[in-house]
Amino acid sequence: MSIIFNKDDKKFSIQLPSSSYFLQIDEEGALRNLYWGKKIDRPTDTMLEVPVSNSSFSRTYPYREEYIARGKTSFDEPCILPEFSDGTRDTRLIYKSHSITKFDDGELLSILMEDEFYPFMVELRYRIYDGLDLISKNAVITNNGSDSVKLTRMKSGTMYTHWGRPMRLMYFSGRWGREYQKEYIDLQKGRFVIDNRRGTCAGPNFVPFYALDEGCTTETSGGVWYGTLHWSGNFKIEFEQPYTNQVCVTAGVNDFDCEIVLKAGEYFETPLFTIGYSDGGYEKMSETLYDFQFDFLAPQNKVHNIFPIIYNSWYPYEMNVNEEKCLSFLDKVKEVGAELFVIDDGWFKGRTSQLSSLGDWEVDKEKFPNGLKPISDKAHSMGLLFGLWIEPEMVNENSDLFKKHPEWVLHYPNRSRTKFTHQCVLNLAREDVKEFVFNAVDTIISEFNLDYVKWDMNSYFSEVGDPEYNGNQKEIWIRYTQNLLDVWKTLNEKYPKVLFECCAHGGARSDYGMARYSDRINRSDNADPIDVLKLHEGFSTYLLSKLAGGAGNISPSPNGINGRKVPLKFRAFLGMTGSMSVGINLLKAPAEEIAEIKNYLDEYKRIRDITQNAYVYRLASAFDNSYTVWEYLKRDKSAAIIFVFAHGMNFRDVPPRMRLRGLNAEKMYRVSGIEHYFEDGFREEVPEYTSKGDALMNFGVQVEPRGDYDCQIIKIKEV
Repeated sequence: MSIIFNKDDKKFSIQLPSSSYFLQIDEEGALRNLYWGKKIDRPTDTMLEVPVSNSSFSRTYPYREEYIARGKTSFDEPCILPEFSDGTRDTRLIYKSHSITKFDDGELLSILMEDEFYPFMVELRYRIYDGLDLISKNAVITNNGSDSVKLTRMKSGTMYTHWGRPMRLMYFSGRWGREYQKEYIDLQKGRFVIDNRRGTCAGPNFVPFYALDEGCTTETSGGVWYGTLHWSGNFKIEFEQPYTNQVCVTAGVNDFDCEIVLKAGEYFETPLFTIGYSDGGYEKMSETLYDFQFDFLAPQNKVHNIFPIIYNSWYPYEMNVNEEKCLSFLDKVKEVGAELFVIDDGWFKGRTSQLSSLGDWEVDKEKFPNGLKPISDKAHSMGLLFGLWIEPEMVNENSDLFKKHPEWVLHYPNRSRTKFTHQCVLNLAREDVKEFVFNAVDTIISEFNLDYVKWDMNSYFSEVGDPEYNGNQKEIWIRYTQNLLDVWKTLNEKYPKVLFECCAHGGARSDYGMARYSDRINRSDNADPIDVLKLHEGFSTYLLSKLAGGAGNISPSPNGINGRKVPLKFRAFLGMTGSMSVGINLLKAPAEEIAEIKNYLDEYKRIRDITQNAYVYRLASAFDNSYTVWEYLKRDKSAAIIFVFAHGMNFRDVPPRMRLRGLNAEKMYRVSGIEHYFEDGFREEVPEYTSKGDALMNFGVQVEPRGDYDCQIIKIKEV
């Protein structure tokens, strides 16, 4: 891996393990993209391309401009569009200088571009990571003049695929309870956009992630160009294909109702835009993104640890919690085998329903006369961890905080407030609100010796204004998200051992902005087992499977979403595929069910060192079959767990042999847990056996799920 600049032909070469990214400064000083794709050894074998045209017009067309600026004959969607004090509304960026910095785990290329007339600069950054086919790019936009500059476009960057090739786009769409649903379209001439304008960005609507291929790529073969934004607010990703047949992707902060004013000497740094190329299909794409999170992105002091099994007070008590109930319930949490007890909504002053008290983050003395410390102390004395639910960005109008600071709420003075779930959104773009939110969470963690915080957020943004805001009203969208991420960053630094779960009305913040600071992410509020098969497959395409949180991954039956009655074994096995939590009311569960749950949790504890440190291979997709088979391969290839789920199989169909992936071909593995059906319906477990990795990957193993809700775990262990 390397970043090299050749001063003779003014080419930048970024060489990754299996891919190459080439740039060149052209004769006018503009920065152009030469190539991005499968590895090419010699940058000198590539050259600037221009659209095929019989006119001289193409000579002035800034084809494959690396950071598209509105100017001259550039008509593509711009990455940057400044408005200068004299009314000029474009920029002509010329190469000024560059630097290459080496780190222990990668390199950084910084290219400084300057407007040909105005004291206005854009620094383009390219960060690469040892061993990964990924580039994280962004821009730092600086006003070096004495007059203010207004930015109405400030994207993070572009990505180009091969010129003149048809492209198929894969992205995720959804709604609450139906997140991460895979969508495929063939891109045509014109522009296609995925974006968000609701304040929170990922999951229930569109996810700031995409993948492009030439129409024939599969899980294991073909090229994939992909990218994701590290941003938890409004985003926009645009896919443009003009007459030149060159697909260009621009990604960054959404320009809807948004602008930034840079005063003299001020700068704006855009969110990271991480792009990658896979020459081994979608599976290699996911594998690379897992490595990125395990080794670079996720909280490095915690991501390699074993995450505990959670039990949440919501299931037996909902908001009707108190000291006596929680203290007595700890014995049941311990009995069933859970390891972390969480008090959910209802613990703070005056909170008996969704109608009041959000923002008043003090313990309700009527429910907890001695505070929460006795519960925290008892949990810790029993070997349990202790956590709390909080929703610090929200406020009810019926609260002391709202009565004291009504001006802190996002609002327009002459409009009624639109409320989701009876709550208003605090304007976290304000520094005083940011300070309040941090102090509230900081106090709670320290006072109650918390091991875990579940940070919820149940509203979209409306009336995004603040008459007292000290700045441009249209920048609130950006400053809010910046302050949110900064609060999470500071809390992680102050409490390096505390587990933080990002929970936003389901998976509304399932993005790389929050993944940098989150140990769990609520995958969805929907825990219906059949729905979860697709939810988890979408989620784990781009996020670590061990991040897949939520309060009840072993869900109740019948499930409230679809009313399905599903066997406990199926629900428990499915719970093992994410970050385990138990969502069954232990006060009402019969003794035999509690014993069964304990057995499943004990089994999970025996395998979670594999499942929580694994690549997930989609051997049989939930989107394409009436059965689902996932392989969880430990990253060192020493072990794997195969999960098999049947969901509506007919005619006694038997899936083909499942050819495993990623094993060491030369190693011997022990295979156990395979079950076999006989013609008369009798079922027995096949004795364990040993096999070389090459046979397991090429000949495969037979799985025989049947009908509805059959499930199986197969264990593969190196010997």
